[in-house]
Amino acid sequence: MGDLKEKYESFKEQVRQAADIVSVVSETVDLKKKGRRFWGCCPFHSEKTPSFTVNPEKGFFHCFGCGAGGDVFPFVMKRDHVSFVEAERILANKYGIPIPEPEKTAEEIRREQEEKEIVGTNELAARFFHACLTKTQYGKEGLTYLASRGIGMDIVESFELGLAPPDAQTFHKALEKRGIPEKTLLKAGLIGQSDSGRIYDKFRERIMIPIKNPRGKVVGFTGRILRKEASPAKYMNTPETSWFHKGRLLFGMDRALPSIRKRRQALIVEGHMDAISLHAAGITWAVASMGTAFTEYQAKLLKRVTPEVIFCFDSDNAGRNAAMRSIPIALAVGLECRVMHVTDGKDPDEFIRKDGQEAFLSLLDQAKGGIDYEVDTVLSQSDVTTLSGKVGAVSEILPFFKDCRSNVEVGERIRDLSRRLVLDEGEIRSEYQKLVRPNGSGRPFNPEWLLQKKVAIKSPTQQAERGVLYALLMGLEIDPDQAGFAHTDAFSTAARRAIFTSYCARKGAGTFHDGRDLFEDVNEEGAAELSTILASSIPQETLPEVLRDCLFRLQTATLEKEYERHSELAQRYEKEGNEKFLEELQECRRIRMEIRNLRSAVPTR
Repeated sequence: MGDLKEKYESFKEQVRQAADIVSVVSETVDLKKKGRRFWGCCPFHSEKTPSFTVNPEKGFFHCFGCGAGGDVFPFVMKRDHVSFVEAERILANKYGIPIPEPEKTAEEIRREQEEKEIVGTNELAARFFHACLTKTQYGKEGLTYLASRGIGMDIVESFELGLAPPDAQTFHKALEKRGIPEKTLLKAGLIGQSDSGRIYDKFRERIMIPIKNPRGKVVGFTGRILRKEASPAKYMNTPETSWFHKGRLLFGMDRALPSIRKRRQALIVEGHMDAISLHAAGITWAVASMGTAFTEYQAKLLKRVTPEVIFCFDSDNAGRNAAMRSIPIALAVGLECRVMHVTDGKDPDEFIRKDGQEAFLSLLDQAKGGIDYEVDTVLSQSDVTTLSGKVGAVSEILPFFKDCRSNVEVGERIRDLSRRLVLDEGEIRSEYQKLVRPNGSGRPFNPEWLLQKKVAIKSPTQQAERGVLYALLMGLEIDPDQAGFAHTDAFSTAARRAIFTSYCARKGAGTFHDGRDLFEDVNEEGAAELSTILASSIPQETLPEVLRDCLFRLQTATLEKEYERHSELAQRYEKEGNEKFLEELQECRRIRMEIRNLRSAVPTR
């Protein structure tokens, strides 16, 4: 185990040294050299004036606009929307560096081999069905049907649509001739076996839609009937397996990914044919939720590639209910969310075929914000002419506000709800306070939120926190007499605490080489903070002095917090007539004296 860990650390450093960050970034960003740095427009947010910089000497990038930053690994992670391990593999393959692999158990090897066999079988089956549709006599009916739905040969080829033959023997016998055994076809869910042992094709006389994972591998199929009389089931799906789980897939993701990234928006529909029809009409950022409820896994998958989703479900009650279930899931993972419905009771497929792309895009532009949709839906279904109806609506609506991104937004929504229901704003706010107070769920209510103003804080203490971290990441050691000044609780933000914790852990384990190592350990917020810290330009010769100064400031800040705590206790005890207030006053004097001594020792900068 230890040997593998050493090999991995060596491998990671080898990849980092080989992967020239300027070269890697230049594949995506048009960089221009200015001084010792390279500048360009950030690929992670829209901007016209370049605020994205690459420092080849330190080996990292930083955007002064959106805060994104890191070394070559986080760049590939954000660019390709992959994990750290996947980014390592991408770069290792690019530069021809062998990847150290742990020894696998017999069970792991068996599962991998099984999945490889099934996916390979599905790929072969997809080619067979596609050939049946495009190159055989009985495929003409399928092509005619697809054409009637506005799906031409370009979309047929793009989605590799196919046709299952009408009889129960053609498919599996054809694949058996190509070396695929019955047991593999059974595991793939492509054939069935009767009680008498007779083998038969599960999919017959159906339009075959290959289901691919984001990497473009066929993991299953959906078959749609050509004629209503052919089968009672309109759609038939591959049985769910570890590699085909509908809640973990989005149909069309492999095709839509470039458009989603470019548009920074994903359009989510319910059915496969909806997505295919939208692609045929040029709406190439559409994906389908596999006909199941939208899941947290799907939301997180989309969050990696886009900041916004728009739900476009059927306009019937089922579609509206699906939208109401999906909104909180999307908001919970940090996605911006809107909802649209096509008009006249049509589904997206029918609408775009009859009304066209322009009409659809017009409705898309009018899509309603997720929380607005939730509120409007509840109000439309409530009898707001009565007091009981208004009270019921308020109780249903207020939980939606816990998904608001700020207290300001909460306040505006409470005011709007007050106006629409003709209810006292203060009473609604009071009910919301009960809902989100600290001993309940949601964010603690702040009674002064209406008075708060957005201000930019330039705290000397926070600057000191960054100074300490920068010095440590540059390789400085803390003097023994100041060793107790730097600790996790001394840092005021979660991002800085995470950076310090990661540094200490790696330092203790002997795996710290430079600040870029920490990008592997922190989240996106931490990476942005880390890149900001590493972008500092403090001269090396002044770092020891800066570190001492910043540590003193951190210690002073800690003592000031302690002083405030003991001062509050002294005031409380005095009001209660408790003699303990004298002890607290004495402690206040001691702390104040210590602060004074520390401040006198801080060099003037």
